[in-house]
Amino acid sequence: MRRNELIRLRELVNKEVERRKRIKELLELDLVKEYIEITNAKVNKLDSNNTREILNQILFSHSITKTNEIYVCTSAYYMDYDIVYHDTIDYQKNVEMNSHCATHKIYTDIESGEEISATKELDNDGKGQLISTFEQNNIVLNPYNTYQNWNGYYEVKFDFFETAIKDGQAKAKKLVLTKYPRI
Repeated sequence: MRRNELIRLRELVNKEVERRKRIKELLELDLVKEYIEITNAKVNKLDSNNTREILNQILFSHSITKTNEIYVCTSAYYMDYDIVYHDTIDYQKNVEMNSHCATHKIYTDIESGEEISATKELDNDGKGQLISTFEQNNIVLNPYNTYQNWNGYYEVKFDFFETAIKDGQAKAKKLVLTKYPRI
């Protein structure tokens, strides 16, 4: 992400932490407690130390334009067919991310959430992206080698952003590259 995007993200996280702390302080006041009791209002307990929750809330509405182009392979599958009389039914069969059977893979950028599809072979019109080329030219992580839970995509994403906010992008990039295996 760009430097100014990281600065803006830090500001938003810090503002949200301060807002949650202030809300917690206000909820301790006797008049506020009395008001809540009289009105039977529901109070949401907000944790100012839960950085992942805060980041999730902010990143939902905040977009990153330029990324470090680190991807997590979030899906790998091949197409299979069932033939019953005159009908042919095709469906996707999920496989492990590093499986040689995979004919299609989906990669998700950890910063922007952009998904990129690649195939084992190009279509007849020559359009699309090859799996081998994409994996050779980009940083692709494979945290758990499974299609379940997006292969740990959100864990990688939040590790990256938490570290970037505290220590900068260089350390965040180094952390995710050393912590999670590549394809």
